[in-house]
Amino acid sequence: MSRLVLAIGNSRWHWGIFSRNHAPQFWDAIAPRQPFSRSELATFLQAQDPAIVADTPIAIASVVPQQLALLPEDWPQRRLRLRDVPLTNCYPQLGLDRAIALYEAGCQAGWPVLMIDCGTAITVNTADRLGRFAGGAILPGVALQLRSLAQGTAALPSVEISAEGDRWGMNTQSAIASGVIYGIAGALRGFIEDWRSRHPQRAIYFTGGDGELLAKLLTDLPDIRVEPHLLLHGIDRLAQARMTDPD
Repeated sequence: MSRLVLAIGNSRWHWGIFSRNHAPQFWDAIAPRQPFSRSELATFLQAQDPAIVADTPIAIASVVPQQLALLPEDWPQRRLRLRDVPLTNCYPQLGLDRAIALYEAGCQAGWPVLMIDCGTAITVNTADRLGRFAGGAILPGVALQLRSLAQGTAALPSVEISAEGDRWGMNTQSAIASGVIYGIAGALRGFIEDWRSRHPQRAIYFTGGDGELLAKLLTDLPDIRVEPHLLLHGIDRLAQARMTDPD
């Protein structure tokens, strides 16, 4: 039987389908503006995999709790909370997505581990040798920095970045792209080098929509791993371990 997972983020819903007989499938969607009915959600999901049935439970982790109301109440759901993540030493306001992805990175690579999630915001997250949360940092993501420059200045244009360009821009657009991409990469390099000074030769995971783009600028550093769907794998792992009745 297929298993559904959903990560509700700040700007998108990230979906995954796991099954025993097939490789996982993943896709993203803009958050719906209106609540799904049961039949609408079934149609939406069956467009991705016709084998999905209306009683396939959805394991959910959300950083936008109010969006949970957009799902039909009569669809079986397992909503994960911070207390469901076996990662100790977490402070109460730690983002659920950060905790789950960090825990999954540790399960895959062992402890200690460093996980960098490059989404709307970029989060740097660490766990120690005992699998305890060991601190981190949050900085504006690529799109957020680009948008702030366009909205906060009179002359700078809106820019989109899909690949790394030249460090030394020859026009305004390429200069903005360089400043944002290489600026973020430089900040991340500082965090990585500090962490590696205490934990040499340990794995570093990049995830999130801009994870691959930023990891390419740090390929000189050893054991950089890019796993775009780390969070969804973590949600599925925790949901399978939990095996409780749907909320």
